[in-house]
Amino acid sequence: MAHVRFYYDVPEPLALAYELVARAYRAGQEVAVRLEDEAALAVFAQRLWTHQAGDFLPNVPASSPLAEQTPIVLLPATAPLPPRPVLIQLARSYPELNPSTDWILEVVSAQESDKAPARERFRRYRAEGHDVQAIPRKTPTP
Repeated sequence: MAHVRFYYDVPEPLALAYELVARAYRAGQEVAVRLEDEAALAVFAQRLWTHQAGDFLPNVPASSPLAEQTPIVLLPATAPLPPRPVLIQLARSYPELNPSTDWILEVVSAQESDKAPARERFRRYRAEGHDVQAIPRKTPTP
């Protein structure tokens, strides 16, 4: 079973997602980032390449021929999850989990439109026997 961490009431979900991706990458983990759609994927990919001058996080879409050699893959909610030990989840729908996923880091904004689907995912993870914890993030990360 996977370890699931719900970061909720997040004022800037992309900022926290960037921090989580950066931590996993620096720890040598391969990461999948699941976003709502292609538009969100493009915005986040740009952030990974340009967030800090001289410091980029190598990423490609999961559909890229280079995905297997790239530590960070990005995918829309409609795509199947690739085998990665860490999933950072920003999409509203429940992911069809890959058996290789050990950690699921859910990032949920403070918007009501994001909270209701997140509550459903939380209940489903618990019902499936995953180790689930909720972590409030009402302030931006340092």
